[in-house]
Amino acid sequence: MNTKDLAYFNRLIQEKNFSKVALDFGVTQPTVTMAIKRLEMAFKTKLVVRDRVHNKLDVTTSGQQLAVHAAAILGELDIAHQELAHLAQEQTVLGLPPIIENYYFPKVAARLQAQGMLENIRTLEGGSVWLRNALKDGQADLALLGSAEPLAYQTLLAEEFDRQPFNIFVSVHHPLANRKRIYFSELKQEKFVLFTSSFVHNTAFNKLTRRNHFRPDVVFRASDTHVIMNLVAENVGVTFLTDIVDQHRDDVVRLELLDDEQPEFITSIVSRTSHVLTPAQETVLRIMRETLEE
Repeated sequence: MNTKDLAYFNRLIQEKNFSKVALDFGVTQPTVTMAIKRLEMAFKTKLVVRDRVHNKLDVTTSGQQLAVHAAAILGELDIAHQELAHLAQEQTVLGLPPIIENYYFPKVAARLQAQGMLENIRTLEGGSVWLRNALKDGQADLALLGSAEPLAYQTLLAEEFDRQPFNIFVSVHHPLANRKRIYFSELKQEKFVLFTSSFVHNTAFNKLTRRNHFRPDVVFRASDTHVIMNLVAENVGVTFLTDIVDQHRDDVVRLELLDDEQPEFITSIVSRTSHVLTPAQETVLRIMRETLEE
């Protein structure tokens, strides 16, 4: 079976239009039509029904079932292409969220450099939620990820190495700046500056807002810690960040949360269960374990 036929079929299920699929792949419409016919012959069933009168395309029950498997097969093929490309380039692609990159990675990088391996590391940066999916999709070989709960996925292997509390950060000009500790419920009337949705901080933050029964007034979201802290310093709003954020500045004040059963910022070394690590990647993993679990 030609995997290209599955690719045409997968796109057809999404587009419901033969001409659009042909255009997307840069082929003729008869090429797509023949691909669907080959699949129907191979599986001995009708996959799609074309209503030329009403210009409609309906997917049969068999077609819907094949679509599930086609998406999975094509996804695995894409992962295989990326994994083999990384192997051919002798690279290890390491997923790093910005806070983790700033706080934990420098020590790891120093040891990698001492082993002459740092130049073969390519970093993929983003929020932990986005990087978790990137790891599943084969875009990264290994990752250091944050989470509000221990990671538990069949496709991922997570090794927890640290836990840190979350704090509230306010401007030195904010009325709360003279406090050292605060209950989250005291922030109901505050304006917030937060990370974008691809960061795990939102999971912990949303858990606290639900527990305290209020909808937060989020005035701005950013993907850069320094941008968030600068906005807080200008009293645009307060923020909710893990304790490991570099806060060596005199224009922002950190407040500890007094709430019971607070969510924690859990950091883990994460790999894909199906990924066969190269000897170099095994060494990178060993160095990360030794450095981060000290």
